Amino acid sequence: MRRAALLAALLLAACGKPSAQPQPAPSETPLPAPASLVGEYRVAGIDGEELDTDFGLALSIDRGHVSFEPTCAGFVWSYAYRDGALDIERRQEKLHHPPPPVCAIAIHPTQRKLAEALDAVNRAGRTPANGVELSGNGRSVLLFSQ
Repeated sequence: MRRAALLAALLLAACGKPSAQPQPAPSETPLPAPASLVGEYRVAGIDGEELDTDFGLALSIDRGHVSFEPTCAGFVWSYAYRDGALDIERRQEKLHHPPPPVCAIAIHPTQRKLAEALDAVNRAGRTPANGVELSGNGRSVLLFSQ
């Protein structure tokens, strides 16, 4: 009887014991890095939410710049990318003489949200659905090739 009680106590202790290595939450698991970010993309989501607009947003990434329309509103960034690490910075134009024309296009709140998210991101990964997720500092942008 004493032996059965000791065995039961050992089994209960083993069941409640946490694992030695904590497992990362699924959202903390790093995504595999795409080889390149160059391409034309459809913006599918911002900060984990699908776009809820009656228009689409397209993001262009070439070898040194990220942009979306209207670029006259300052939606242009310079970037460097390597192995998932993304260093992105909004491009500040040098002072022009005369100054460039005023951007006369209304800016939608979703466009501002996209710009703010791009200002914050610092890494890129390939999603299981073959999208590209730019993320960092609590922000994210989900892209799909066009």
